[in-house]
Amino acid sequence: MNRLDWNDLRYVVAIARHGSAAAAARALEVSHATVLRRIQALEQGMGAQLFERWATGYEPTDAGKRLVEVGSMMETALIDTTRQIDADAQTLTGNIRFTTTDSFAYCLMPEILAGFRARYPAIHVDMIVTNTRLDLDKREADVTLRPSAHPPESWVGLRAGRADFGLYASHHYLESRGQKPLGEYDWLLPGGELTRSAVSQWAAEQAGKPVPVMTTDSFVGLRSLAQLNLGATVLPCYMAQPDSGLTLIELMPAQIATDIWVLTHENFRHTPHIQAFIKHIAQALRNSRHILEPGQTEPLTQESA
Repeated sequence: MNRLDWNDLRYVVAIARHGSAAAAARALEVSHATVLRRIQALEQGMGAQLFERWATGYEPTDAGKRLVEVGSMMETALIDTTRQIDADAQTLTGNIRFTTTDSFAYCLMPEILAGFRARYPAIHVDMIVTNTRLDLDKREADVTLRPSAHPPESWVGLRAGRADFGLYASHHYLESRGQKPLGEYDWLLPGGELTRSAVSQWAAEQAGKPVPVMTTDSFVGLRSLAQLNLGATVLPCYMAQPDSGLTLIELMPAQIATDIWVLTHENFRHTPHIQAFIKHIAQALRNSRHILEPGQTEPLTQESA
């Protein structure tokens, strides 16, 4: 059993089905060399020849026939399971009042919600965009996506990763100012409720100025101001991708990064359509880890509140 890589069975089945390594490679959309390499490694691991190579094509040996049978059974089971999952997804219905910050809503959620819609077409999502934390205990929302160090005890869900932060400015702004100490930049600082965050406190310390150029209680607003060459600002790294026109000046210390949680009230812990929504968002964000956490080196652990 330890000598058998289950993933290799699809190569065995493809060769038996199509009669040659070249035809199997076309069917699997891989290179001819990949098919040959995987079959050779499997034969060496099993200690048995799986195919007779004839001028007319490949013919399974007795050992090969047994693996073809097992692989075909697994392929059928996988197809049937996938169809059942898709069928179950089609039957889930309900409404979800979902709240998140403007930065998540505008930078990450459109694609994630499109994927959810394609998978669960009968579930209606009402997204409430606000940087004020709505209270799940008071039913102001059903699900929330928020940065949080310690979610309330009555809120349950999944930790989807963390958001790293950096100091950014536009290419044009940096070229026009040249190399300068951080304290001599024009600073665009978080305002309003964002001033309570460790991100805002770090930025204020680096700025070293009593009066910044501008402040706003929105990272989306700060990004727009920076894109207009007004100064340097702090942003979640996922908001400053290459197409944003912004340049990373400095990655902020790891201890300033914030955990990202997808949460609902404990009363909805076993509600199918809400749980499907939470799992979808959490997985999508984990798949975007390279954008969210460019400074991360530790493996992501899947935690639940």
